[in-house]
Amino acid sequence: MNRFRLSNLIRNQTTLNLFRYTSINASSSKTVDETKLNDILKKRFSNARLIDVKDTSAGCGASYEVIVVTDEFANMRMVNQHRLVSEALNKQLSNIHSIRIFTGTDEKEFLDS
Repeated sequence: MNRFRLSNLIRNQTTLNLFRYTSINASSSKTVDETKLNDILKKRFSNARLIDVKDTSAGCGASYEVIVVTDEFANMRMVNQHRLVSEALNKQLSNIHSIRIFTGTDEKEFLDS
């Protein structure tokens, strides 16, 4: 990979992390649907260190970004981590147009820009 592409990749990752940090630490209140999804995930991943749900569809509830950080994901492939999150939200997914799932075991990955 050439230096230009690597530089852009690093810049894009930094931007994504900054967006995640801003999203998680925003003082605005959650919508009813965000709160509902958040509660479902907190119930399923009770030991999670970080759970955040953000409506990315300007409030209509069609698109969400979900972050779950828990030790339960240790030594687990990302596809399996995402599967667990999807299974937890199974009943709600039929009403959601798109969902972006971010998972991990280290909350610094999502909080540091």
